[in-house]
Amino acid sequence: MKLFSAFRLLLGGQFGEIIAGSKRFAAGDFSYRIPVGSSGELKKLSETLNFMAEQVALKMREAELRRLELEAAFRDMPEAIVVTDGSGVITRINPRARQLMGVKGFEAEGMWLSGMPGGPELSSAAIKALASGKPVQLEFEPAAAPGTVLSVTASPIVENGAVRGCVLVARDITGPRKLENLRKDFVANVSHELKTPLTAIKGCAETLLGGALTDKEHGPEFARSIYDQSVRLETLVADLLNISQAESGKARLERAPVNLKALAGEAAGALAAVLAKNKVSFLNLVPDGFAVSADRDKLHQVLLNLMENAAKYNREGGSVRVRAVPERGAARIFVEDDGPGIAAGHLPHIFERFYRVDKARSRELGGTGLGLSIVKHLVELHGGSVGVDSAEGRGSAFWFTLPS
Repeated sequence: MKLFSAFRLLLGGQFGEIIAGSKRFAAGDFSYRIPVGSSGELKKLSETLNFMAEQVALKMREAELRRLELEAAFRDMPEAIVVTDGSGVITRINPRARQLMGVKGFEAEGMWLSGMPGGPELSSAAIKALASGKPVQLEFEPAAAPGTVLSVTASPIVENGAVRGCVLVARDITGPRKLENLRKDFVANVSHELKTPLTAIKGCAETLLGGALTDKEHGPEFARSIYDQSVRLETLVADLLNISQAESGKARLERAPVNLKALAGEAAGALAAVLAKNKVSFLNLVPDGFAVSADRDKLHQVLLNLMENAAKYNREGGSVRVRAVPERGAARIFVEDDGPGIAAGHLPHIFERFYRVDKARSRELGGTGLGLSIVKHLVELHGGSVGVDSAEGRGSAFWFTLPS
């Protein structure tokens, strides 16, 4: 009887506290601490359980911090991420994936990936990854984001040798793909532009070597053609070097006050032969003393390119006019002509590399297709902008701005 009473006292005292504390720990209350007795094994047990609760709480806080970090990365990373279970049902999807897949106004979690807008391609990749247990890669353009190219990697989630789900990560590679296409187009255009004069030079040289060298009537014509095509090659190489330097980001400006009227006059002097050949006059309408802050050599190149275009694509008896007006915090410079004008469809592309409105006439006049692109890069290097106002039958007015 005394033993039973002692046991009841034990249960109602320290041992009872331990049992109650253990239940609170089991319920997730790791902030609770079991009262520690004065001595004995129960004291050690209480201390051990309290230490365990403290360590579990610490690990849980660390795990929660890691969860929040992963959640923030999952939510804010630029890549689109979709997680599915083993049957292709979406379990997680981040905001970027919602945007690219056109998921709006409903919860995607719990839905089949194949049934989502823009989901068929992702579903196909997920199915292959789930079936093979190996990563699958593909590129596609989602219907919800036309013009966007995605590179997708579907990686299986494997547990103890069994595939439990799939993680799909999609990166937007539109920019790199456009750059790659631009590079290919550039190489193709350069190859074509180099091949044309080289073919002409080779043909004329072969003709001369075949006997025309002593032909006093036609020999000089072939020699002149070789010279003209050599000049065209020289111009092309110079333009390629100029645009390469402008696009490299290594070009440096040496800004100083520049008398625009005087500089336009210098450019007209350099183009005197072109103006005379095309029977075009030059009108310098820049106000006296009009100055801009610019790199003199680069601004001279801009004026030279625009004025040469205006002279070549002008009508006989027309004029090339340069004028300038001050604007708030900037100057706007115009180079105008009386040529045939430019159709509206060409205007958005006019400053692109190798773009020509009239390809045959441009090559006939010795154009490389790079002049306006060089203008654009040099003006933007100054922090300005370029544009053109034109319509068929009423000439063109190319303009650019220079910040004060």
